[in-house]
Amino acid sequence: VDKIRECVKYVKGSQVRKQKFVESVTQTSLDSKKSLRQDVPTRWNSTYLMLSSAIYYRRAFNHLRLADTNFVHCPSIDEWGQVEKICKFLEVFYETTSLFSGVKYPTANLYFPRVFTVQLTLIQAMKSSDDFMRSMADRMFHKFDKYWKDYNILFAIAVIIDPRFKMQFVEFCYNKLYGHGSNELSLVRSEFDSFQSLEFSGIAQKTQLELYLDETKIDRSVKLDVLAFWKAHQFRYPELAQMARDVLTVPISTVASESAFSVGGRILDQYRSAMKPEVVELRHCCRDWLIGEKGKWFLVCLLYLHFILYCFNFLLYIYIENTEVGLEDLTENIMNLFITEDVGSNTTTTNNQ
Repeated sequence: VDKIRECVKYVKGSQVRKQKFVESVTQTSLDSKKSLRQDVPTRWNSTYLMLSSAIYYRRAFNHLRLADTNFVHCPSIDEWGQVEKICKFLEVFYETTSLFSGVKYPTANLYFPRVFTVQLTLIQAMKSSDDFMRSMADRMFHKFDKYWKDYNILFAIAVIIDPRFKMQFVEFCYNKLYGHGSNELSLVRSEFDSFQSLEFSGIAQKTQLELYLDETKIDRSVKLDVLAFWKAHQFRYPELAQMARDVLTVPISTVASESAFSVGGRILDQYRSAMKPEVVELRHCCRDWLIGEKGKWFLVCLLYLHFILYCFNFLLYIYIENTEVGLEDLTENIMNLFITEDVGSNTTTTNNQ
């Protein structure tokens, strides 16, 4: 990863290097319009984007190594293979975080399938023959197990009321992770049965939920707005549609609320992506000092200056209104004043000589 980062920094270091890299891209018949990304070391998702773009330009980097003797950071064949493994491994996490980071569209039914995919990916990586991947997956799984060990029953129910998954998908996931007849799946079934009996008690015939589960599932490849689906079926399944509305609208993350107060984009943007962590910390501390207790006099002076400018504009407006002088006349008077001062200063200089 460090070598890839140095490769990207080298290419982006000067216009001459960029031109040489573009020539290498052309020689290797690659699309030069695809962006070569530079990462922020403190953000793993940007590192994934950097690795993904570098893998695409792999042949161009190898060509640049032959054309430019100063380019010494190009990874070897084995290192490129290692980068591909890391990139493929991080792709699952990038897709999951991108999905959960949405503000308007994430509904509760998206949680369970993505977290299941992450856990399954970690388990498979822990059984890898590659020591590096196995060690990395083992450390990540301990973090995952700390925060995501227990699946919330509510989010399992949210998957069941998604017409693309239903109960069969939940059973498949638990059997894949914990084996057949696991206690985790039994807990989901018991909670789901009690939830069903509470919602639809006292009905002799098939309940709305049973009728819904008996229907054929919708193809998973279909892009479905699940809230719109239940709105369209609210007259067919009135109680079930109301339950789906209550369950699906449970937020799966705090991104939507936190993004409104986040200042990360104003500290690390695309023009400051190469700053070191120490510099980022210093900028953030300076911002806190200016806004916090230490910067109160600075803010007072800034407000005072703003007040003076406001008063000046107001007095200028009153002067123009009372004297009935237009803006063009006022500008002309000011220019004449400057010209008069210049003529006077030139005359004084001539007399002195």
